[in-house]
Amino acid sequence: MNALYWAVALQILSVALLFAEIFLPSGGMLAVAMAGALIGSLVVGFTASALQGWILLGLDLVAFPFLTWWGINQVEKSAMALPEKLDRGGATAEDLSDLIGSEGVAETDMRPVGRVRLDDRLVEAQARTGFVLRGTLVQVVSIDGNHVVVRPVENSVL
Repeated sequence: MNALYWAVALQILSVALLFAEIFLPSGGMLAVAMAGALIGSLVVGFTASALQGWILLGLDLVAFPFLTWWGINQVEKSAMALPEKLDRGGATAEDLSDLIGSEGVAETDMRPVGRVRLDDRLVEAQARTGFVLRGTLVQVVSIDGNHVVVRPVENSVL
């Protein structure tokens, strides 16, 4: 096998290692292997001929930034990325803002988090202070994003 084949084979290996680094958590180990394969390819290319070495270096300077950008964009579109809103219909601040001031019943003991029934809705909520026993009448005091905060209504254990 001549030097050009080895240089191209090491280039292909470095591209494969680049994609592996983007898609697999390795703590940088694959990036080090990729850099080694890339440097090895350039050494073999320049050893064979200066023209081959410069051509490989020019291709690397164009291809690797583009491939890195493309790979990161693919990760953002893949199932590995965290979606902004759950497909099951995750609650948003706008969905819950109408609950402020409403009253409901603690469906579970809140230590300090539990479930609260507000009319026909069952929501996860956090007690503002301390524990709230199941069956206690509670009132929504604030909404922070999709975080519902309640306080018990005085003398209200059902």
